[in-house]
Amino acid sequence: MTVFAKKLMSVDDWAKVQDRIEDLQMALRAPHDLMMFSAEADDPVKETIYIGVPNAELLANFQGFQQVNRADLPDFLTTLVVREDGFAEQFPDIEKKRRARI
Repeated sequence: MTVFAKKLMSVDDWAKVQDRIEDLQMALRAPHDLMMFSAEADDPVKETIYIGVPNAELLANFQGFQQVNRADLPDFLTTLVVREDGFAEQFPDIEKKRRARI
């Protein structure tokens, strides 16, 4: 079951997390439940980064991230890392919250 977590981060810091997520994508053969999004934060030089990982054991690799419920993901997410093929079918609730794909 996918585990979601968040952390307030500067761009310099979240780029390292994005690299780690992309490395995991390669190592785990790109599972649909490994993902990364950003959302605006009150601090103009930071963003709230949301990650989804296949299990709680993998979450331990992301220091400082706090686990959140899937239902608590915000309505406007910028997509940073996802496997696009089949994503909308497997995660229709999250697909509705996505606003950009980069």
